[in-house]
Amino acid sequence: MTRELLADKAAATQTGSIGLAEVVAVSIGNFLVAFDATAVYVALPSIAADLHAGTAAGQWFLDAYTIALSVFLLVSGALGDRIGAARVYRWSLLAFLLASVACAVATTPAELITARAVQGVSASFALPMTLAILTKGVPDPVRRSRTIGAWGVVGGVGIASAPILSGLITGYLGWRWLFLINVPVCLIALLLMRSFRDRPADRQARFAFGPQALLCVVLVAIASVLIEGHEIGYGDARILALAAVALAGLVALGWLQARSEHPMIPRVLSGNRSFLLIVFGGGCYQFASYGSLLVLSLYLQRVHGMSVQRAGYALLVCCVAWFAGNVLALRVTPANRRAVIIGMAATGAVGAIATAALSETGSLTATMIPTAAVGLAAGMLASSLSAATMHVAPAEVSGSASGLLNTSRQCGMALAIAALGAMATGALFAPMVLIGVAFAVVCAVGIAVRA
Repeated sequence: MTRELLADKAAATQTGSIGLAEVVAVSIGNFLVAFDATAVYVALPSIAADLHAGTAAGQWFLDAYTIALSVFLLVSGALGDRIGAARVYRWSLLAFLLASVACAVATTPAELITARAVQGVSASFALPMTLAILTKGVPDPVRRSRTIGAWGVVGGVGIASAPILSGLITGYLGWRWLFLINVPVCLIALLLMRSFRDRPADRQARFAFGPQALLCVVLVAIASVLIEGHEIGYGDARILALAAVALAGLVALGWLQARSEHPMIPRVLSGNRSFLLIVFGGGCYQFASYGSLLVLSLYLQRVHGMSVQRAGYALLVCCVAWFAGNVLALRVTPANRRAVIIGMAATGAVGAIATAALSETGSLTATMIPTAAVGLAAGMLASSLSAATMHVAPAEVSGSASGLLNTSRQCGMALAIAALGAMATGALFAPMVLIGVAFAVVCAVGIAVRA
């Protein structure tokens, strides 16, 4: 295997195309970004107890990563076009490695939140590069489709395996090893990518720093209102001031979009109703899918008093279904994609509502059975929504379209952490109903858009 990887790597260096080594390297990056977004969910009570952190600080352990990942996705795409995706990917992996070490050695909540934010920034520059390297490095459309499909499955494995692996690692080695394990994995990816070079796609690519900075301010302000408001009261003057900042930021974003010569959303996309609906649906999807893992993880440990290992095992039904959904998504074709989006979103909504209803019976076994429907829907919808986005977006702005979808999805995840994290300290009913509503919105988007 090692000889095959090295041989493919040498060929890729000479031809500019990618071989098995580069495919493995970028798949590792996709896995790490997905894994580190969700692995902390199960470990959160252990981390909070060790660092003497309250509920709000615990939510920031998650949202520092997610918000940072959200706001730099569009800038990272432009940087990759300007100096080369492979170069950006290597530097991002190195930064991710160092940030992971900083997370592992953190001794206070503030240190961990800061390190998680740096980790999120690194992830936001690494993630788009993985797909860019595959897209440009595999010229044959058939092979490219298979390769990207495999890449997507690897990301799905990162999500689906995170709760179980997190429970085992945290339970037997301690939560710091969740971050230390990234070090050898990043080194392997860097080794496989060390000789690969690609050509910049557009040396004149522009960076929308103003809108990106505003988006960061808006997300942090909204997350602060949801997280801190639960602690100090939503009528507190500080919370009202943050809400005003968020509103002003949204107005400013709208003004920049309307007046700028180079808006964050290209005009050809901002006037595309189908595209905007799918992007909104992507945010709702992320809110529902990742929010369900967070809510269930905290519910099992805080309400049912499960150990971190047992909580990981209890999520097995949902996680296996999630993985199965990722694999089944490879068989989705343009002809049946809309039906899959509508059907799976409806399945997720029914599963979430059933989980909420059964949680009131007091039977944990009965409560966890419908989570299989939630996991299956989450696994199948991700790639279907991505494909629908590419279908309705003009080819000349496909990169921007993909970046905007990913930004919307990560924003949905950040809002799920902020809104659902505090709700998950008690009964499961309310947060799972909210997750069901989010899935229902995705279903409505599928009905409204022919993609």
